[in-house]
Amino acid sequence: MKKFKPDQCEECHLEVTPGWTHQWEDSAHANPRNTPYRAQKTAEIEKLLGRSITKVGCAECHGSSHDKLQMPIVENSCGHCHKQQMDEFVTEKKDGRPSHFASWQSEVVPPWYIEAYRRGDGVSQIGCDICHPEMERCDGCHMRHLFDAKEARQPETCGKCHMGYDHPDYESYTESAMGVTYHATSHEWNMNIPMEQVKPGKDWRGPTCAYCHMYQGGGKFGHNVTNKGIWRMGVYKPKQRNYEYKSSLKDAPYGINVPPLNKVIDLDSPDNKAKRQKWIETCSKCHSPRFATIYLSQTLDEYMLLGWQKTDATMAVVDGLFKDNCIVPGPDNRDPFWIGDKIAGILGPEALGPVLYPLFNEKKGYFPLYGPILGTGHHYVTGPGRPNNVELLLEEQWFGAFLRGYKGTAHAQQDYSWWYGWAPMIQNQAKVQDWAVQLRRIKALEDKAGIKSDGTLPSDKMIYGNTPLYTDGLHRK
Repeated sequence: MKKFKPDQCEECHLEVTPGWTHQWEDSAHANPRNTPYRAQKTAEIEKLLGRSITKVGCAECHGSSHDKLQMPIVENSCGHCHKQQMDEFVTEKKDGRPSHFASWQSEVVPPWYIEAYRRGDGVSQIGCDICHPEMERCDGCHMRHLFDAKEARQPETCGKCHMGYDHPDYESYTESAMGVTYHATSHEWNMNIPMEQVKPGKDWRGPTCAYCHMYQGGGKFGHNVTNKGIWRMGVYKPKQRNYEYKSSLKDAPYGINVPPLNKVIDLDSPDNKAKRQKWIETCSKCHSPRFATIYLSQTLDEYMLLGWQKTDATMAVVDGLFKDNCIVPGPDNRDPFWIGDKIAGILGPEALGPVLYPLFNEKKGYFPLYGPILGTGHHYVTGPGRPNNVELLLEEQWFGAFLRGYKGTAHAQQDYSWWYGWAPMIQNQAKVQDWAVQLRRIKALEDKAGIKSDGTLPSDKMIYGNTPLYTDGLHRK
């Protein structure tokens, strides 16, 4: 490797990694002046750097040492030339999770991710790893090594991550009137022009993900897609307007001081009112301001508030079952909360707060903890006796159906709003109520007959698996 110079990388990589190299050969990096627009942008970058640019080769981004290869992120590479875009992008930091900039934290911080590795199931998290890499770089949207702005403007690029069980953005957009218009007519659109120059209805017949979510207001577009975010993926409890929470959800976020778990959404705060006006301005590029106002403020917001009330009602049923010892095995005799034996030491009393810190410090995760966000891990790691069916139904109601309905309503796609959203949400609510009746009947019969279950798991590896918790006998009695 020593005999090669930094400007000779492409010669070798044309054989070693031909796909990358051919993409680069067609890119603006290899051809910085082959169109008038690229020539203009290159001149601006040359002025910023104070030097001329012939091409941007491998060494410009990866460094000149083959022994110490630099993997580029926005702050050590892309931002040197694309400073305006970097400055816009890093402003997502202030909004925390969820955001592109904090996507890796959203994956590895949750305790169930760590627990999966501790139990030897880490490879199962590949489905998360694919979409939650370190996104402090640009190639999540401007995919390497073409790095094409046109590609980043197309919904298909967003859809490779923003899709699926709990956030079907792409599916709900694609099957909406907006997405149908895009797929039917986008072959006629000029996707090469900057979005500031797009005339809605003329240059582009319908909106794209980038057009709506990168709009900053006042005719400006930028690389922050969180600054208009109000519902933030739908995962944070909102303050209700004419309703009081009745379940343990009323105490959320339970004194936790770990962003973003300590967030409570206030739709009527000055900040969120300003964000709502930006969304109305965005939607009014195609719709009337009256329609945009009614749909966003009266339909979407009310859908979300009522959905949280349904979650609260189901949560109250589960609360009662735990309170009355109807869940068998009970919290003392089943799989504990993920890394429950370590959390108190890792986070401490300041982060966990006065309610959860003593519980984790004393009980090491052997206590009931479920519901929005805190119970999401039931989809990722299960163990002997946990989750109980009612807990799983609660999580499916909230993390699955409700969030799908949110995306369907936000994108005006009827099936995702109703059949994949609201309908299964209220069906799960009914299932939890039915399970509650059966569990309470069983407990009443056992109490009447004088049968006292010790609440432990049956010793059957065929049912509960050969897990460390099973084989090591960690269940307390």
